[in-house]
Amino acid sequence: MKRRTTTKQLSSAITNNLLKVQKAEIYHKTTSKTEPIANDTLIENLQFLSESGVFSNCISWRFEKAYKTNGYIAECGRTEGNAENIITVYLCTGDGVIEEDLEKVLVVEETEE
Repeated sequence: MKRRTTTKQLSSAITNNLLKVQKAEIYHKTTSKTEPIANDTLIENLQFLSESGVFSNCISWRFEKAYKTNGYIAECGRTEGNAENIITVYLCTGDGVIEEDLEKVLVVEETEE
């Protein structure tokens, strides 16, 4: 089941070694081409975006457990009709990280208003 997270939460989990980036890629919807994203570039861009004030939560991230690899997949852009790109990040847990603790860091709590 895919759950929501934010750029800041994802960046924090990676920066604090709760998650490690295995690979990342960008899929261009109009050309149907996929290109790799360097791990350093992805992390740098996540950190920059998470510090961008009111715009930091404008990107809708979703993540889910990847049971085949025992890791996680985070993604943005797939469900956004106006987005040209889909960013997919394949992650593994850091050493000694407990899955429940990690998901507490990542999950956005849904609130009713």
